[in-house]
Amino acid sequence: MSNGAPSLKDSLKVLADLVNKGTQVGIEVFDSLTGSDPSQIFCDVSNFLSGHAGAIGGCDCEIPPPCWMPRPLGDVCSCGSPGKVATVRFMITNCAMAIREVNVFTTTQDTALAVIPAQITLGPMERGVIKASYTFPASAKPGDVTELLLWVRGCRLYFLRWDLRVVQKGADTAIDVKVKDCPDLVHHWYDHFYCPRPCPTPQREGRG
Repeated sequence: MSNGAPSLKDSLKVLADLVNKGTQVGIEVFDSLTGSDPSQIFCDVSNFLSGHAGAIGGCDCEIPPPCWMPRPLGDVCSCGSPGKVATVRFMITNCAMAIREVNVFTTTQDTALAVIPAQITLGPMERGVIKASYTFPASAKPGDVTELLLWVRGCRLYFLRWDLRVVQKGADTAIDVKVKDCPDLVHHWYDHFYCPRPCPTPQREGRG
């Protein structure tokens, strides 16, 4: 340049030389302190970081749904021929220190479905069973599929998807579904972003 100032290219070259010298000095100091081959250590560190990139670079944890969302019980499927009965037995455990009323219901009107009993009362740590039974209609044809959404309401609200498939030959069937109806008493890091999780206060009858 005409004013005698160094060019941009020369300035970058000087900066690169300084970085290289600094790196070399750091390696020599590290070598003198550890007595190990720095290149091997750096290689091991690089392999460790690459193998744990998911844990370091992102969150692979599963954040549960908000407390006001119902809890899924999964999907089940029953097969039967016309006239046969398919049953889902809800094995319900009240794992709270309070008396709890639990009921099973559906928002789908289907005369082939019966829930017995519709509601049970469980004491602290008690267990009970509610059965939902479906009788395959006599007019049903093989290949027909009916989906029912069953709800369980206790301390929390749960739902189960139930597929009922008609087959040429089938027998009565029964499926057991375990429901642990428990309050969430653990303080989680994500609670701040959602809402409190206490169970609804049981209503006492016979108040005068």
